[in-house]
Amino acid sequence: MSLTPDDVKRIARLARIETSDAEAQATQAQLNTIFDLIAAMQAVDTRGLPRWPMPRRFISACATTP
Repeated sequence: MSLTPDDVKRIARLARIETSDAEAQATQAQLNTIFDLIAAMQAVDTRGLPRWPMPRRFISACATTP
């Protein structure tokens, strides 16, 4: 998915946020980078990987490990 500056301006207008052309272009670039990252993550084949029944425990353990 890729946004255009007009898409960004429309979203800003719907959110009642004023934005200049320069801000819309900068935001467009940032959002498109995020969408590219999401697409790359969705493309990873995770079939065959075991499910994690409690991912919060794993995340907590990682957060406390130096």
